[in-house]
Amino acid sequence: MFRRARRLGWIAALSLVAAPAAIAQSGGAGAPGPPEVRSVSCSAAVSGCAARRSVVRGQEFVVRGSGLEMVRGLVFAGGRSRRDDVRAGLTRPGASSLIGVVPARARSGPVVLLGVRRTPLGRIDRVRVRRALPPQDIAPATTFFFGGTRQATFSFEVRSPGIAQVELVNHDTQAIVRTWTVPAQPGQQAHVSWDGLGVSGVGPPGRYGFRLAGAARSAANPEPGSATDFFFADHLFPIRGRHDLGQSPTNNFGGGGTRRHTGQDMFARCGTELAAARGGTVQRAGYHSAAGNYVVIDGVGTEIDYVYMHMRQPAPVKTGDPVFTGQKIGEVGKTGRASGCHLHFELWSNPGWYEGGQAVDPLPALRAWDAYS
Repeated sequence: MFRRARRLGWIAALSLVAAPAAIAQSGGAGAPGPPEVRSVSCSAAVSGCAARRSVVRGQEFVVRGSGLEMVRGLVFAGGRSRRDDVRAGLTRPGASSLIGVVPARARSGPVVLLGVRRTPLGRIDRVRVRRALPPQDIAPATTFFFGGTRQATFSFEVRSPGIAQVELVNHDTQAIVRTWTVPAQPGQQAHVSWDGLGVSGVGPPGRYGFRLAGAARSAANPEPGSATDFFFADHLFPIRGRHDLGQSPTNNFGGGGTRRHTGQDMFARCGTELAAARGGTVQRAGYHSAAGNYVVIDGVGTEIDYVYMHMRQPAPVKTGDPVFTGQKIGEVGKTGRASGCHLHFELWSNPGWYEGGQAVDPLPALRAWDAYS
């Protein structure tokens, strides 16, 4: 019926669907009228989705209105051809709101509300479908972070063919962290990159440098702009703006003995950007009456879960998403049970957040991260 309705024209098709509302009532009951849509938007703070009636492929969208309990699905109708029609199922249907996921092949154009047996119930004239923008990296560009988008890279050229040896040195301890042997030819640029891992795991924060060793020391030249010396860190302080680490004992882990407080409250202006202190995988993201908008990240290369609460808007990431160190995951807010704009931050040991792990005092780590980032 959906295809036939489209060929006949939406005005005729929808008048047939709405007709039962005009039938005389019997026994005080009558058929409900057609759904009424007030707004269509992304259901979370997704990059590229600020405008009204805009949604992003692969992300959740929400339709708000009334009489929506009859809707069983939607079709993104796209252009004039029926070949670009694509149906979207609903993850959370309701009378006043509908939530679903924008199909990967959806295109801008009308959106048709469908009832049982794909009966057209209504139409939204035009919804703009956008491509998802890449996650925003708000880590300092002068520092390399484990799990971040950038790696320290050393480039060089040799004056004679052979095998060049490159060493990575921890300037604080003078220990050699990694070595590489690189085949090299004159006139061709060779390079090595460091992912932050050493023999004992993730390297500690500090100053590092690449150097040519052996015969390559006098037979090769580093390329200008390569990371000969740099600062590396295993974590990034999450609040990317002016802040304090707490204003009273009740903000600390344990709550000063007056309450069971499993994290650290750090204050900053509402809207201050928040970054992932450590990349990993989103274990959970959502809203809670006490925590407000929150996100939990299972940290890469560690058995620790990182928890961020009271964010201004829903996190732009969802459960299962990969996250890199320094990725923007939200903004400071005061949603949920919060007094003033602040970030409530928690660290949980293995096996994780409310999965058998234990909350640990995050303040010592936060102070260390704050000192260098």
